[in-house]
Amino acid sequence: MKILKNFILQHRWFIFFLFAFSSLFLLKNKIQIANSWNDFYFHPDAPFWYFFRALSIFMLVYFIKRRIESRYSPKATPGKFLGYFGIGLLCFMLLKLVDGLLISWIFGNLERNYGSSYLLIQSQVSNSIDYLIFGGFSLAYLYYKDTRSYLSKVNAYQISDAKSKIQQLRNQLDPHFLFNNLNVLDQLIWDDQERATNYLHKFSEVYRFSLINAQQELIGIQDELQFAKNYFSLMSEKYQGGYSLTIDEQLASSNQLVLPPFCLQVLIENAIVHNHGKPAHPVHIHLGIHNEYLVVQNNREALARKKTSNGMALNNLCSQFDLLAHKSVLINETEKNFIVQLPLISTTHV
Repeated sequence: MKILKNFILQHRWFIFFLFAFSSLFLLKNKIQIANSWNDFYFHPDAPFWYFFRALSIFMLVYFIKRRIESRYSPKATPGKFLGYFGIGLLCFMLLKLVDGLLISWIFGNLERNYGSSYLLIQSQVSNSIDYLIFGGFSLAYLYYKDTRSYLSKVNAYQISDAKSKIQQLRNQLDPHFLFNNLNVLDQLIWDDQERATNYLHKFSEVYRFSLINAQQELIGIQDELQFAKNYFSLMSEKYQGGYSLTIDEQLASSNQLVLPPFCLQVLIENAIVHNHGKPAHPVHIHLGIHNEYLVVQNNREALARKKTSNGMALNNLCSQFDLLAHKSVLINETEKNFIVQLPLISTTHV
């Protein structure tokens, strides 16, 4: 009952349109048939019965669309909607035929209603015309709603993506970030020139990646993993054994996956910023694949003073995956662990 109530509230204006159209359509037919006022008759309950037929067609089309989209990509295209229309037409014709035969049999009117091929064809043609009218309205309405929703998501994604990229560039060009890394580099030059060279190489790779991929919508999984490892190496020099990063072999060898740039770096940074890793109690960051998701997990080592955050980076990440993968990012926070699951995006679906 609650589902039906929500359905009616969600589509109340279109349902009202169906009722108004049904009433006017029947009134028009009655006026055309009548030759005088004496011939004109209009039963008040007639629009309701015709409206229920229109509503049943709309609900059938809606149900078929939802069922198909739950198994396949929900992206709206004209071809898919024509498919919904065709499947709905076949289902409606079959249902009305079975319904008509059953009711006629119950009331003993089978011979009168379906006693000849003409009567059978007449009822099917009438049903198909009703479906073409109200099924067409329903599909046009649902296509409009899907297109509007998609455009709204695109707009939200573009805003969040722009904010995310600006924030990433700010982070990489932040004076404190530069100063800290240059300070680490200066110390390494005196202590270990080989480590200093490696550090400088990774430092430059982080900047190069940021500048090259800031405008990309998706990049290969290996490029993103390499960037994540370079970024983590910089952080490791700073925190000296307080954090560790492991990557599953299955993920490390994947080549047919793509991700929004910086997404792994955002999650690694989140694990570092919101925990207090120490050599005695390190924070272990693990990347792997499980059930069509890329899983980023870390144990929690509480900070002495909890850091406030508006969660913008994670929210932006969720918005990007909603649009690009048509699936939601799953976030699970427990007392001991923080787990983020990113939907896998295959290169074959881009």
